[in-house]
Amino acid sequence: MKHNYFLKFLFIFILLVALNPNSSFGQDIDKSTTEFPASMTPYEWRLSLGYSAIKLPEDVFLEAASVKFPLFKFAAVMGLPSNFLLEGKVNTELVTNQFVLGGRWVYAFDKNWHADVGLSIAYLYGQLKQFGYNSKISGWYSYPSVALGYDFGNLALTFRGTLSFINSLQSTSGTTTVDFAVERANGFYYRITLEQRFYKNTTVGIGFQMNYVKFYYPEWLMFPTFDRYYWIPEFQLMFSL
Repeated sequence: MKHNYFLKFLFIFILLVALNPNSSFGQDIDKSTTEFPASMTPYEWRLSLGYSAIKLPEDVFLEAASVKFPLFKFAAVMGLPSNFLLEGKVNTELVTNQFVLGGRWVYAFDKNWHADVGLSIAYLYGQLKQFGYNSKISGWYSYPSVALGYDFGNLALTFRGTLSFINSLQSTSGTTTVDFAVERANGFYYRITLEQRFYKNTTVGIGFQMNYVKFYYPEWLMFPTFDRYYWIPEFQLMFSL
């Protein structure tokens, strides 16, 4: 079941490649992408709005086979000199919020093959006091990453691998507070993203992300311990603005 999202992504990828017109839209796809590792004009901005559907492991949530948790994402990328990018993100489920700030350095092997390396720091805050819950969580993460992308012209395909580290984490349930103060490796995720020109200088992107982590922050209410790793599939949809 955990590979269903990947099969959906693969089907959409094949469909978009088959339907992709050969005509040019006036400029390359890498001039409007936010995920593809391409350098940008210094101080140029690009914005994107996205959505993720996440499936919980069955041993964490009884109805995991039918429940999908929406995660909304807003991202901004700014070009810097010397092929650096500054990146900020806000990921939210309303009761869960993650604020991310990081940077990437981009290298182009040739016109088609591009790569980047990056590091992001994130702050997590979540709180819920309804539906029988009285819980909150806060903490800091760090995410080193590396990406490789291929520019097809009007399509861009990107593979990104990211490590997850918990720098500090504090969880409160009722009157009980647990402080996970020691830094720890939390796992990793890999993501495959396809970006397709949508309208004028905008793009639409689809992605499949597989998380292999002990603690995945969007589902903090369902994770009481850190005693094992979980495979958590995620399907993503995004639009550049």
